[in-house]
Amino acid sequence: MAQRDATSRESAVAISGQSGLLRWLGFVPWAVLALAIFIQWTDPGGILNGLQNQVFDYYQRQYPRPYVDTSVRYVDIDEESMKRIGQWPWPRTTMARLTTTLRDAGAAVIAYDVVFPEQDRTSPELIAANLPAGATWDATRTQLQALPSNDAAFAQALKTSPSVLGFILTDRDTGRAPILKKDLALIGDPESKPINAVLPFAGATVSLDILQQAARGTGSFNTAPDRDGIVRRVPLFVSHKGKVFPGLALEALRVAMSDPQGNTPPFLIKMAGGGGEAAFGNPNRMISVRVGDIEIPSTEDGQMWVHYTGDVPQRRIPAWKILNGTANLSELQGAAIFVGTSAAGLLDLRSTPVRLDAPGVEVHIQALEQMLLRKFLGRPDWGPGLELAFALLLGLLVLIAIARVPVLWIAAVAVAGVVAAASTSVWAFNQRDWLLDPIGPSLSVALVFAAAALVKFIRTDTERQMVRSAFAQYLPPDVVNEIANDPSKLKLGGATRDLTIMFCDIRGFTPIAESFREDPQGLTRLINRVLTPLSQEVLNHRGTIDKYIGDCVMAFWNAPLDDPDHPTHGCDCALGMMDAMDALNRELKAEGFFKTHKVKPIEVSIGLNTGTCVVGNMGSELRFDYSALGDAVNVSARIQSFAGNYGFDMVVGEDTEKIVGEKFAFLELDYIAVKGRATPTHIYALMGHAHVRETKKFVQLQEALQTLFAAFRSKNWAAAREAIDEGRKIAGEHQDIFDTYEERITHYELEPPPAEWDGAWVATSK
Repeated sequence: MAQRDATSRESAVAISGQSGLLRWLGFVPWAVLALAIFIQWTDPGGILNGLQNQVFDYYQRQYPRPYVDTSVRYVDIDEESMKRIGQWPWPRTTMARLTTTLRDAGAAVIAYDVVFPEQDRTSPELIAANLPAGATWDATRTQLQALPSNDAAFAQALKTSPSVLGFILTDRDTGRAPILKKDLALIGDPESKPINAVLPFAGATVSLDILQQAARGTGSFNTAPDRDGIVRRVPLFVSHKGKVFPGLALEALRVAMSDPQGNTPPFLIKMAGGGGEAAFGNPNRMISVRVGDIEIPSTEDGQMWVHYTGDVPQRRIPAWKILNGTANLSELQGAAIFVGTSAAGLLDLRSTPVRLDAPGVEVHIQALEQMLLRKFLGRPDWGPGLELAFALLLGLLVLIAIARVPVLWIAAVAVAGVVAAASTSVWAFNQRDWLLDPIGPSLSVALVFAAAALVKFIRTDTERQMVRSAFAQYLPPDVVNEIANDPSKLKLGGATRDLTIMFCDIRGFTPIAESFREDPQGLTRLINRVLTPLSQEVLNHRGTIDKYIGDCVMAFWNAPLDDPDHPTHGCDCALGMMDAMDALNRELKAEGFFKTHKVKPIEVSIGLNTGTCVVGNMGSELRFDYSALGDAVNVSARIQSFAGNYGFDMVVGEDTEKIVGEKFAFLELDYIAVKGRATPTHIYALMGHAHVRETKKFVQLQEALQTLFAAFRSKNWAAAREAIDEGRKIAGEHQDIFDTYEERITHYELEPPPAEWDGAWVATSK
């Protein structure tokens, strides 16, 4: 009896302890609700803000702003313009001509999304200052010094145009400052100070004073991306050394609204406490800015949300078309013109919610379009409060109801609440241009529900395994690896399809490697430096890099993604590679590389061919790669290795030439049976795009080669030698092809070909 009493007491103590624990557990969901609301309000670490931004980015991608033509355009300093006009920066006389052309076309404003911080190096006075000393150059120096400055010419063009110069603020003081063209007017609490609201910067990169003074406006083109590098907002104002400056789009709007006398409206800034806006203890919150009759809502730190459209080619006018007069200037009457760049080499590309490589100028263009449309995306002041209230009310509903109804019913309520938050957010974005966060309320409700459900199960079921089973029904599923979901992606084998295959190899690599005999790491860096631009050209032209074989790149087109124009893209890529190598050699020459290593400029030879191949995962069960196999691959590799025999950099197979012969300039080089292949094939040199066919040298060289081939294939060796002599007179650097045919003629004179010979040369080496 005593023993039984002791056991009862121990059980009572245990039960009492469990009851006390369960009673305390009852407060956990309430604590979770309080914690969730606190986290939603304060967002420590910015995690919720990051998730929120991802949701808003998704909305922008799914529902981009419909494009409405507001006559906002940008003159694009693109790659083609730099090829045609010259390397950037262009002479200021060119910029003056561009400005006056746009002015004369009737542009309402011309805003430059570029900075001109230094004197034009091509200006006559600078050229004169750099001439050698001595009487020989005195007359030239005097003539140059008498010529007007290029910067002065550009300044005059800016002065006579509705121009806006851009500047960029930085964190390092440069000793320079932008010029404020228009003072700010303020509505709000007398204690309100816009400078305390906007983003501050210590330094500035600005254009020359002569240019700033000439322009009617100056504006910052800072974009202030978020921590993930995405540009979602553009500053309406920024501050520098005690002054507040407008953003580029806002300044362009002001200048565009000039009256016939050149007067422009002021910036009227509304701060908290003004116009019926409550300060809530912080008067330094910006509410909006008015320019003329346009009021632009602002974030509290003076920024504007950008609602992006998709890509709109109509906005863009290549700069070279403006300068050579081929653009339709009548479309620019009354237009707002931005001058910017999409060239990757000028590093003015930005990541936006809808595009990872958008030209930076498009951010300002899209901001100005919204101003003109008076249609703004924004996060309402009452938005965070509404989101908190929704999360609090739904959380209270879950906590009150969970003790009275089954958990599944409460789960349905929680799910319905999440669906309501998401659907309301989508509706607000599409119908009202409001950014309402579905993430914070959804996470708060989910956490409260999870906590309440956990406590309920602990209370109602003491069997740990059953509790675990019950939890398994409510915990979110694991993230499933994509490849694990579809193991067939890893199987061996491939598909048959037409490909264009390229092999690109460095010529004369042995002497280069020998020059790095004592520095193998340096050779590695050089190879990487060569292969990087070559690889980038493949990617730029929609190609697939198959593999690197030492100093050789193998690539192909039309797999894994379909590319109907794969032969064209392959040829364009080859031409782009040559341009890339020219640029690299200029860099290496400037660095003194060739003198140091006593080697010639780096050259590459390219073989291109088109044909049917098998493409897919090739190898063994232990290791495999995505690659291509087929006769066309072998032919491409062989003709690349033969390129040096002819003295041409780019050699193309006949199957490629047949498809794109009208788009490019090709010279026939040979009719040859490559090693290991019985069937001969015609091969061609790729000389450039179609316009090259009209050049005098191309025509002469083509006629000389055709004469040579006719004599050679008819076994008229004497006439063939005469054709070689004539060809050498016009071939210039392309002498190797005549050396090759001269050797063949000598060979056939000693060992004549058979009577049925079709003119093909049978290669005995790779």
